[in-house]
Amino acid sequence: MKKQGLFILLLLLAISCSKDTENKLEGKWQLRQVETEGTVVSVDTVWYNFQNTLFSYQLYNPSTGSYRQQYGFNTVTGGELLLELGDNPLPNDQFLPLTDWDRAERSFSITKLKGSELILTDASGKIYTFRRF
Repeated sequence: MKKQGLFILLLLLAISCSKDTENKLEGKWQLRQVETEGTVVSVDTVWYNFQNTLFSYQLYNPSTGSYRQQYGFNTVTGGELLLELGDNPLPNDQFLPLTDWDRAERSFSITKLKGSELILTDASGKIYTFRRF
């Protein structure tokens, strides 16, 4: 009986931790740098926006002073983040060439999510560092 109670407690903790990550992730995050194999590139024209399960990828073009945005969904499972872009407002084949994404779905490990700092790592080891905007 104690084992069953312990299992239920651990399950509830896991569920609440996942919800906590979703809540901490909510908001607008500005990409500050991307690190690939020790090379760091500064970035200040990309934002990831999270609201519940909704996601948007926002780009700023300084030469025209305009923004482009693509909408989709996010799913948080434990320390993993899945981002999926929909064909909204542009078809993905028109939006993706403006990004470093090669397809409309990306998976990241949430390396750090504390206060105003978010660090995501993709499967290839590329590290994305954001600040809450």
